[in-house]
Amino acid sequence: MRMYMGHSHFVVTTELSATRSGRMGELTSLQREVVAGLTAGILTTITVHPLDLVKIRLQLLTASAHQYGYREVVQSIVSSSQKSYLLREAYRGLGINVVGNAIAWGVYFGLYRESKDLIYRWVLQDCDQVVKFTDRDGKMSSLMYLGAGASSGLLTAIATNPIWVLKTRIMSTSSYASGSYQSTWDGIRKLLKDEGLKAMWRGLLPSMFGVSQGAIYFMIYDTLKNRFSSARYRGDTDNRRKNTPNLKNTEIVAMTTMSKMVSVTAVYPFQLLKSNLQSFESVTKNYTLRRLANQIYKMESIGGFYRGLSANLIRSIPSACITFCVYENSKRFF
Repeated sequence: MRMYMGHSHFVVTTELSATRSGRMGELTSLQREVVAGLTAGILTTITVHPLDLVKIRLQLLTASAHQYGYREVVQSIVSSSQKSYLLREAYRGLGINVVGNAIAWGVYFGLYRESKDLIYRWVLQDCDQVVKFTDRDGKMSSLMYLGAGASSGLLTAIATNPIWVLKTRIMSTSSYASGSYQSTWDGIRKLLKDEGLKAMWRGLLPSMFGVSQGAIYFMIYDTLKNRFSSARYRGDTDNRRKNTPNLKNTEIVAMTTMSKMVSVTAVYPFQLLKSNLQSFESVTKNYTLRRLANQIYKMESIGGFYRGLSANLIRSIPSACITFCVYENSKRFF
């Protein structure tokens, strides 16, 4: 009898140990979101960085008297490369851009996952931790997605604002321009020395308003994903085990394109104001949000708030498609 009980205990213990070790080898849903977000952020930023450079320089022309457009901005980048290399000039600021986007996407996706779980338990009064997060997401409304996206974006914007100030300063000028930042560390040193710690949060207010872009995007994207495309896969045991709906890449691209066009266009003026408030010129002209907005409106009316929008769409739609294809596929891989 003792031998049988001992054998049973051994079998149960072995099975439990195997189960635990299997679980330990897998990432949790939160870890998977963060890793996927980091991977997507890095690959996307490297791919579309030159378009980001053009977009920032176009945005900064709004508050100036120059009526330059895309051709003049590209020509200025090419002419600056005569003292260096075109590739180096086109990828100026890549380091800070990669670090910023990797951190921002990693933090955002992690916070978004946690926010959705908290809102799900709070609104639906469901505290069952065993329910898989894909099943929880399918029960959430568009407004719940909007709330999760807004709260996650707000915290991410506050935490990463210093990175975007440095990015704007570096990418807005050629490396040979007077007073330009030669590197990220050079920028940190000069910024703190000349303007103080407070300058790290220049443009935070429009950035916080701009958070609604991510909130609107995720509201549309997750609603489409969970109401239509992923519904037919929920009976698939393999996808249930991986806790992720097995979306096709063509579906991801279609949903991302639609979501990004609406969200970017809706809040683009906030992004433009943020870039201008974080620029070198904002210091010399002592811009405030109201003063800058009034100046843009007087010079170019409503259209001035949308300067560079097409460049931003050309950059952000492929960028978002790459990001979310990598993100959705990375979650399955990890």
